[in-house]
Amino acid sequence: MTDLIDRIRAAFANVPYPGDDRLTDSFGDEPDALRAAFAGRTDWTTLEPEFLDPAPDDWGSALSFFSAEALQFYLPAYLIADLGGHLDTADPSFRLCLFVTPQGGARRLAKFYGGGTLGDHARSEFARFSPGQVAVIVDYLWWKLDQDGYNPTIEQALEHYWLPRAAETEVDE
Repeated sequence: MTDLIDRIRAAFANVPYPGDDRLTDSFGDEPDALRAAFAGRTDWTTLEPEFLDPAPDDWGSALSFFSAEALQFYLPAYLIADLGGHLDTADPSFRLCLFVTPQGGARRLAKFYGGGTLGDHARSEFARFSPGQVAVIVDYLWWKLDQDGYNPTIEQALEHYWLPRAAETEVDE
């Protein structure tokens, strides 16, 4: 596990802070609380699980409301916290998997939110991830699957998105 943590740190080391104005693309109470909680937190390596897990304001929903840029920036902190067994509410595997499964990804988005499907939106967000980041995400998901035992959401996400994406990035390198 220490090796995976080191590889996560290395893969995400050069991701730039998105800026306080790019923490979320959403509006409402939870996104507003997310902005307040994460504004100025420009070094994900210093964020403690005690902050991450309930953020923002005990909703534990930050992973759902981050912009694509903020997700890429803060995701490694969540992955490392989960690997250490320090997350009770936040679940990075859920955020990485649900909308790239056939069931979750097929849900339609309202035109107000850009139309398309949740799967289209998730794939667009995840397109930002470099080959090295995709590789450590796949390894994290295998670890999570090993911890959970049977988890059809993770299995389907690996089969339908993450493993093909990893194979595609290996060819492109």
